Amino acid sequence: MSAIRQVPESIKIVIEALKDKKVENLAVLDVTSLVPYTDYFIIGTGNSAPHVQALADTVAKLIKVPNVGGVRLEADLTSNWVLIDGDEFVLHLFQPKVRSFYNLEALWEVAPRVEV
Repeated sequence: MSAIRQVPESIKIVIEALKDKKVENLAVLDVTSLVPYTDYFIIGTGNSAPHVQALADTVAKLIKVPNVGGVRLEADLTSNWVLIDGDEFVLHLFQPKVRSFYNLEALWEVAPRVEV
């Protein structure tokens, strides 16, 4: 399915950076009309804790604002699930079993998928 609207360039940059780091099962959901706090959910899988952390670090470096501080990031100690709030997007990075368990795509099934 294609997006309701054109994805902003900043989202495209994040998607390409994730692809460069070999993210698996990348999904982008347009949640503009569903939640007030962001426009897109970007969901991806890393094949191990170090892979998930490398994906998160890559995106964090992209969106860090100089002289303002770090990014809003939530993670468990084993990098099973890392969440980054990028304002216009929320990035969810999972290890495979955890992604399957939470199944965010099913939870947000009414959100249009953006072709990546």
